[in-house]
Amino acid sequence: MMLKNPFDTKEIPEQSRLNNSDDLQNIEVNQPLEERKETVLEQNSENSLDFEPFTVEKSKKYGNTPQSKRVRQSKRDIENDLTDEEYHERLMELNTNAENKHYVLFFGQPASGKTWIIGSLLHYMKNYLGGTVYLDLDKSTDSEEELFYQLQDRFNGVIHSEKITSTDKGQYFEFHISFKPKDSSKPPMEITFVDASGEHSEQGFRSRYNEKSGKLPNYLTAILESKVNTKLAFVYDQSLVDEKGSIPQVNVLNAVFTHIQYIQLSQKKTFPKALLLSKADRIYATDMAAVERNGYNPKHYALEKIPSFANSFFNESPNNKSIFYKMGSFSINSDLLLEFDAECPSKLFRWLYMEGTGGVSPIKEPTCWDKFMNWFKGESK
Repeated sequence: MMLKNPFDTKEIPEQSRLNNSDDLQNIEVNQPLEERKETVLEQNSENSLDFEPFTVEKSKKYGNTPQSKRVRQSKRDIENDLTDEEYHERLMELNTNAENKHYVLFFGQPASGKTWIIGSLLHYMKNYLGGTVYLDLDKSTDSEEELFYQLQDRFNGVIHSEKITSTDKGQYFEFHISFKPKDSSKPPMEITFVDASGEHSEQGFRSRYNEKSGKLPNYLTAILESKVNTKLAFVYDQSLVDEKGSIPQVNVLNAVFTHIQYIQLSQKKTFPKALLLSKADRIYATDMAAVERNGYNPKHYALEKIPSFANSFFNESPNNKSIFYKMGSFSINSDLLLEFDAECPSKLFRWLYMEGTGGVSPIKEPTCWDKFMNWFKGESK
C-alpha cells in the first residue's frame, strides 16, 4: 500500500489516488467524496495496530517526547512533598542514563549566597571557559529560563537588570547546563545546578514547633538516593548574624550534614563535598586578622570559626574541599558587581568537572616549565 507523505503539500489527482490505493479498491468512483473519506478512515482503523492518540500522561513514559508535544512547567512548585508514586517516578527518571547526569546541590541558610555562587559559575562558563555552554530548554521551566538570563544580565552589568532575590521557599530551580569543551579530547558534561531555598536546608533541623522539620524535602532526597553523579556544596556566610528566634547557621549545616550521613550509610556511597566560605571579600575586609592567623587557609579558618561543623566535615574525608569564595568587587551602595573575578568560579568548576570525569581537567593545565616561569616572574600563587 502506498501511503501519502503527510508533509507533501502537492495535491495528487483524486483519480490517481483511487487507482493506486489498495485500501480503496472497494470504493466506487462515483461515490460522494465525504462518504469515500469515511470509508477510508474505517478501513485504516481496521487494518491499523492498536493506535492511541498522544496525551500528556502518555508522554511521561517516554524520555524523548517531541518538543511540540510537551507541556512546559511554569515553575517547580513544592508546596507539598512528592507522594510515594511521584517519588518513585522521579527516582526512575533520574536513574535513566544516570551515569551521564551530574547534579550539584547547594545547602545553606537563606541569604548565604547560594544563588549568586551559581550565577558566578554560569557567568564563568559562558564567558571564560573554552567550549560551548547553553541552558537545555527542553528540561527547564519558565522560571528557570527567566532566572538564568536574569543572572547573566546581572553579571554582565546590564543596566536596569532585575536584582537577585532570595529563592522562593515554594519552589526550587534546576539549571540543566550542557557543556562541550573546545578540546574534543575532553568529555562533554550535562551538569545540573540545583538552587534550593535556604528554608529547605533549615527544614533539616528538628523543631518541635514545625511538624515538617527534621528531614530534607524529598525532592532533594530523591536526587541523593538516585544513581546520578552528585556533588554537594555547603555554603557558610561569616557575615550573617544569627538573629533571635532563628536557627543558627552552623546548626543548619550540621543538620543537613547529618541527613547526608544517613543516606550515605544506607546507600553505601560517599558524595564529593566542598565547603564554600561565601562573600570572602567581606571576610578579608572585616576578619583579616583571623585569615592571616590561619595562613590564608580556608580549612584552618573554618576549624577556628565553626569547629562543631568543620571538625566532622574535614574528618569525614581528606578529599573534602574548602575555599574562600569571592566573585569580584561589589558597590558599597548595593549588590552591583563592579568587577568580576573568575578565580574562585574557575576553581570550583574545575573541581566539579574533574570529580565527574575521573580527574580530567576542563582547562589546559600549566606544565612544570610554565609553573617555573610563573614563579620566576613572581606570578605564582
